[in-house]
Amino acid sequence: MNMKQQAGVWLVLGFLVLAVGLVYALSVSTPGPGASSTATAPSGASTSGPTIASGAEAPNSSLSPDLSKVDAYQFLDPVTVGKTAPNFSAKTADGKAIRLSDFKGKKNVVLAFYQGSFCTVCGAQLTNFQKHLSDFKAQDTEIVAISADDAMHAMKSVGEHGLTFKVVPDAKKEIIRQYGVANVSRKSIAWPSLFVVDKQGKVQLSYASQEGHRLHSSEILPVLSKLTGKPAPKLGYDD
Repeated sequence: MNMKQQAGVWLVLGFLVLAVGLVYALSVSTPGPGASSTATAPSGASTSGPTIASGAEAPNSSLSPDLSKVDAYQFLDPVTVGKTAPNFSAKTADGKAIRLSDFKGKKNVVLAFYQGSFCTVCGAQLTNFQKHLSDFKAQDTEIVAISADDAMHAMKSVGEHGLTFKVVPDAKKEIIRQYGVANVSRKSIAWPSLFVVDKQGKVQLSYASQEGHRLHSSEILPVLSKLTGKPAPKLGYDD
């Protein structure tokens, strides 16, 4: 075999080696039928994005509905007539301790839940109560006004309307929820609502309005009169 023939043989062998190497490389890098194209992670490593801790729910808008758009009135569940009024301990706007149970056996109580110092209609109701405070006292009755305000805003209501009865800030909405009058579509501030609690601690009037009506002194004093047997003044809605 001459030199030219030897060179041809080596050239052919070189092509064969190159072809075999190329075929082998392709067989390693290309997955076969049914095989996963995702590389296996080292032991202990994550192959996905952030995971959710055990027991947690995946983010889902249906789990946290926009409560501003629900029919919040369906969640209204005020304490009903004949039930024992839930006791509570709190502080008035001026920092004095108050417990509902302190009035038991001594006074009837009007619990008036209002929305807050921002509410002008609520302010008109509170002003009306103040105007007829002597009539309520004549019926052995204390008025306690409750809202989701903090102490500063509760004091604002006291000052703006010249209130001398008890005003209780319930910023955590604990009393509001106890009485079942939290408006879930408005961050659980109270629905316009009112309860009359007799000296035995029983609810004698339970009222909550979806339409925003607030009870007037003329609508409450007759209820108290039936409890005490004492005559109540005949008031018009404009009084």
